Amino acid sequence: MSDSTDIQLEGWQTQKRPPMLVRRFEFEDYDQTRDFLDLLAEASEEMGYHPSLQFDRTTVSVNVTPLEETLGDLEVSFARKAAELAGQTQAG
Repeated sequence: MSDSTDIQLEGWQTQKRPPMLVRRFEFEDYDQTRDFLDLLAEASEEMGYHPSLQFDRTTVSVNVTPLEETLGDLEVSFARKAAELAGQTQAG
């Protein structure tokens, strides 16, 4: 993907400068939050991509920044995976 500004993923905010995908996930309790973080850690290791995370008891903010100058397939794939894992965790 050559232009980060063209990336649009449902639920994610696209920032242009610096290029970044941002999303905040909300959970019912700390156990769900912890489950999501554990799944996200496994996905990070498998995909070779490590996002910037901020979390508290029931929320996790995920910032996906490019390894290169622009967001590419790896970053988009990771964002999609994070959303999928959050959905699985929230569904219980």
